[in-house]
Amino acid sequence: MLKKFGFVGISVVVGFILSLPVSLWASNATGADEVEALRDEIRVFQERLQKLEEKQAGAEKTPRMKAYWKNGFRIEYDDPKNDQEYKFRFRTGIQFRYTYVDTDDDILYNGSPTGKNVDHTENYSSFSMRRLRFFIDGTAPTPAWKYFVHVQLEPQSAVNVHDAFIQWQQWKEFRIQFGRMKVPAFGIEYWQSGFGQNGTDRTIFTGDSEFDKDLFGNRIYDFPGSNARLRVGGHRQKNGFPTGGFLLYRSQGFNINGYLDMLGQKDFLAYWLGVYDGRDTRGYNNADNEMLYTFRIGMNFLPGSNPKGPMGSKAFKNYFAQADYGYNTEPLASLIISGFRDKDKTGTSYTVSDDPAKGFMGTESGIHDIENYGFSGTLLFRYLGFSSDLEYACEKFIQNGTDSETWRRWGARLNLGYFIVPKKWELTAKLAYVERLRDNDLEDSIKSGLGLVRLNDGFAVEDNLQQYVLGINHYLHGFNQYITADICLNRRHVDEVCAVDAVAFGLDPASFSKDPDYQDDIRFRVMYQHFF
Repeated sequence: MLKKFGFVGISVVVGFILSLPVSLWASNATGADEVEALRDEIRVFQERLQKLEEKQAGAEKTPRMKAYWKNGFRIEYDDPKNDQEYKFRFRTGIQFRYTYVDTDDDILYNGSPTGKNVDHTENYSSFSMRRLRFFIDGTAPTPAWKYFVHVQLEPQSAVNVHDAFIQWQQWKEFRIQFGRMKVPAFGIEYWQSGFGQNGTDRTIFTGDSEFDKDLFGNRIYDFPGSNARLRVGGHRQKNGFPTGGFLLYRSQGFNINGYLDMLGQKDFLAYWLGVYDGRDTRGYNNADNEMLYTFRIGMNFLPGSNPKGPMGSKAFKNYFAQADYGYNTEPLASLIISGFRDKDKTGTSYTVSDDPAKGFMGTESGIHDIENYGFSGTLLFRYLGFSSDLEYACEKFIQNGTDSETWRRWGARLNLGYFIVPKKWELTAKLAYVERLRDNDLEDSIKSGLGLVRLNDGFAVEDNLQQYVLGINHYLHGFNQYITADICLNRRHVDEVCAVDAVAFGLDPASFSKDPDYQDDIRFRVMYQHFF
């Protein structure tokens, strides 16, 4: 009440009280005159008080704007008269990385049967701008409407808008998000921000980011290197089969999502239900009436110590970050399950050919349907500086038409971290395993689009990919500024092609390796991150 009344109002009251004895002493009027004088004083006071209240109410409805710095440059504009509130934040993220790879010289570039354009026979050393990004987010015209724009600027052929979406968030239990965004299903590692990794990058479970070309456009390092790239965006072959990691990347569409307080616990359940153009699609229109349908459900069964709840900024950051940087003094754990269904059409399928220069892969034309299903489960845990991410994913791809095929793939990862000095020094260990084709053989390698592995003594088929990483992180100011380094073994198991299978497809058995071995690449990385 005092705050509303204000200093001026208090001064009027005090002045009025002090003036009463003077007024009464100066008056020689009768008792009736004294009462009338007192009424006049009260009437004057009430008029002055009303004017002050009107002035204060007008000041409260005057638009206000302020600009300041807090984890990004912010501008806030408040217009109470029109019941509007605008918030704007601009951030920049920079990752500068050095990579050295001791490559396995048994692996050749698949497009060069002569071996002149050789892949993996040269060790690799390079400085790179891993990420250079701009982020804009805020609310407008009220806190119920959130917007987010994410622009990719690191050396590419063109500037790329990764994300651009609006979210209506009147209630945290039920929100609607629409635009272009990461598809919220099938894998948490990709959902965890590239600026929220407790290491130099994600694992092969999602995709590998090391890729470069020489002056002639040949790939000079790209794990695994000799067949389909293990990548994030653009990981689908022309026939629709995904050869990258276990993620749906980005697309256009919408989802409903929210956090529910249940069983006496804040944010016990988190959910996303979405419909999108398709898996790994750009900003163009969908080619048919089939859509991508997704779901993700998270159960935060151990709440942690953050008073804002398991989805608060110091906990999982909406499942967007790794590590226990918030240093939970109570266990924090979540089980997340995701799934998707996608149907599409394509005009390309792969066949077995007798051309070794093309890895024995030919193409056929003809519109046909494809179907893709996937499921993933993730267990996240944070406690006293220790973090653990355990994740599994599997999917099925069905190619309909005259040459019907079904392929399956699966993978898993384990990400461990421990702060030996809270919020400063963290040790990490990461393991990942991927079978891009389950029970792979010659026919599946070619027809799926994965391709064969070219060794020095001939071709082989890929069995599985493995990754083992040890690292150390020094946090200068959390994820806003930190230095990370790790050493990694990237291993690919390859299998011999059975001579009987080669002959069955009319291929010369002499073109295939007689004693294929592992591919082992040893990689060292160090990276500086600045996010402001």
